[in-house]
Amino acid sequence: MPDQYPYIISNNKIEPILKRIRTAAKPEKLGQELLGTWGFTASNDRAMTRVLKALGFLSDSGAPTADYDRLRDPQHWRKVLGERIRQTYSDLYAMDANMHSANEAEVKGAISRITGKDEETVKRYYATFKALCALADFNQEVIDENPQKKAVEPNPTSKVPEPAPASPPSIVHPRKSEYHYNIQIHLPVTTDISVYNAIFKSLRDNLGV
Repeated sequence: MPDQYPYIISNNKIEPILKRIRTAAKPEKLGQELLGTWGFTASNDRAMTRVLKALGFLSDSGAPTADYDRLRDPQHWRKVLGERIRQTYSDLYAMDANMHSANEAEVKGAISRITGKDEETVKRYYATFKALCALADFNQEVIDENPQKKAVEPNPTSKVPEPAPASPPSIVHPRKSEYHYNIQIHLPVTTDISVYNAIFKSLRDNLGV
């Protein structure tokens, strides 16, 4: 449980500093000197580096983190800010999942119970928290998108089913042509057997029957 939350007296400088982060080149380190170069020279402006560190946008040494890069995205920076607010003030959001929409008395009461700080300090914590929430988008978490879309790789565990072996072609045997003859013979009426013998002999000799 934290005993303190980040705050800055000049909360009206939060938005222009975040805008400068999006438009300026990414520095190796963001400290008081760079803030002064950006035009934020007031002594109260220096506290913004502590706020950025608490939100996870800067390391303890002041070097930009991976979330700093996401904060520079002109399309998603509000969602990134909302995501980091939920993380930094996780104890508040454990009490109310929509703490950013809660009224002043509820938020201050929660901060007071968590930190145990005096009324003036709680007031400062609250002012910075509300200033950050006013800039953030809490509708949904950000999906980290890579501008170069990765090619879809096949699942190594899934195997492409092998095609079934082709059936051997059916062999069609040529059929031998066959001819059938129906021969009708009208035998003459006769009692001479030699006539019949002559007819059948002729059939045998000429037709092979």
